[in-house]
Amino acid sequence: MSVIKSLITKTSSDIAALRPAQHIALLIVLSALVALRVTYVQHGWVNDDSLLYFEVARHLAHGEWQAAYSLFPWLLYPALLALGHMVTGLDIHTTAQIINIALFALFSWGFALLLLQAGGSIKTMWWGGLLLLSAQYIVGDILGMLLRDEGFWACLTWALLFLLRYMQRSKTADAYYFQFAIIFAMLFRLEAIVYFILPLTILTNTALPLRKRLYKTVHGVSIPLFGGLLISMAVVIGIVKIAHLGRLQEIIYLLQQGMIERLQFIQAKANLMGKQVLGHHLDDYSHFAIWGSLILITLNKTLKVAGWPVLISLIAGRKAWRHINHHARHLFSLHMVVGFATSLLIIINAFILSSRYVIASGIIMLVVGAFCVEHLYAKAPIWAKRGLLLLLAGMLFANLHDSSRVDLDRLAVEYLQSVNTSQQSVLYDTENARFYAHQPFMKRIPSHKLVESLLENGKITDYNYLMISIADDRAEYEQSVQRRLSVNFDHIHTLYGWKKKTKVLIYRKRQPLSAN
Repeated sequence: MSVIKSLITKTSSDIAALRPAQHIALLIVLSALVALRVTYVQHGWVNDDSLLYFEVARHLAHGEWQAAYSLFPWLLYPALLALGHMVTGLDIHTTAQIINIALFALFSWGFALLLLQAGGSIKTMWWGGLLLLSAQYIVGDILGMLLRDEGFWACLTWALLFLLRYMQRSKTADAYYFQFAIIFAMLFRLEAIVYFILPLTILTNTALPLRKRLYKTVHGVSIPLFGGLLISMAVVIGIVKIAHLGRLQEIIYLLQQGMIERLQFIQAKANLMGKQVLGHHLDDYSHFAIWGSLILITLNKTLKVAGWPVLISLIAGRKAWRHINHHARHLFSLHMVVGFATSLLIIINAFILSSRYVIASGIIMLVVGAFCVEHLYAKAPIWAKRGLLLLLAGMLFANLHDSSRVDLDRLAVEYLQSVNTSQQSVLYDTENARFYAHQPFMKRIPSHKLVESLLENGKITDYNYLMISIADDRAEYEQSVQRRLSVNFDHIHTLYGWKKKTKVLIYRKRQPLSAN
């Protein structure tokens, strides 16, 4: 025990002797190693969205810009994949994994600097790093997916850092760095455009004269103001057509017509709820019920995205709020309001809200949570301190643990390759399976639509083996497919996914009986 204690003491003294820049570098390296491990335990699994980016990157690498743009018009992330692929010679999948790790390290770097800029100490930075790396959803679930989200997190975090510096130091260069960072964040995820509103926080600084505050605010949004003016003039004059604006058309459509259509859609949902759920006596509350549900769903996802330890620390350690720099408090408050409003707008527009879309708010919750945890830890008894450290360490190791998740598409491909020794034609009905089997990309056509179309046109018999994916809520589809395939195919095997909620049916074409 004395050896262990002396080792701990020596390690602690060595860490304490490090300079701030070395602490930051150590956290960046640790974040990159965590990202590397999380990538490794995926064992090559890819998200469905990733396959779209891979295909766009493949087109870009071959100089097929029009084909790439027609598949996905927001090209920064696929362009990074294509560039990395061409420079290194690595396949696009491996390139995506390396870029994913690099972007997460860049995000962690900005995250550490943001904590320090907001008034935190090196201890605060390490608490923030531990909260981030132990986050079950952000690191445990999302980081392993090869998506453009990590680039969005990185650019948004650096944008917040530059804006906070601008608010504190009044250097014009920081204002432009903020705007360029938001532009890059937009090129990863379009919804980053809403964060151009953040310089309005400057108006709350009553220590400055109103004229000075307005001057600084205009500087903070000068690029989008000037760019928006130029684009508007070009559209009015006819130099540029709205159809040429890529995904910016979505914002224009939403402002012109889309929001009215969505409000009408919600009105219809409210009427339906009033008639079929609330009944005659309560149908006057149908609008309250539908809007209350959407707001509560958004709030629930926002509060949970950073993890329960962060949420509890924010509540229990709320007095730590005063330890944060007052400029940062104003900035973080507006960011949370804008993030929540954006999430609410997304759920209104799409009637779905993935927790990925609220991670922008989760980043600020992690930053503030670091201050709260540091505050609570300083006042906690020894048993509570040990319990907290064990909890966060356990969550971190859970993120790093190889849980050997069932990848049903990969299992199906491996099984079919093992039985199809003569390399006969195989129908892989999911995009993931086609990727693993090195088959052509089919624009992510849903499995059931592909199979149904082949059954209707009779081309299903062109294949000798079939992979038929069945979701847990498609019992009728399964029965219909089994009945129609029984004419020409034999069911030879069934593979099951996690908790048997999904399965894959393997069929082999029935060989005609040879004549005697």
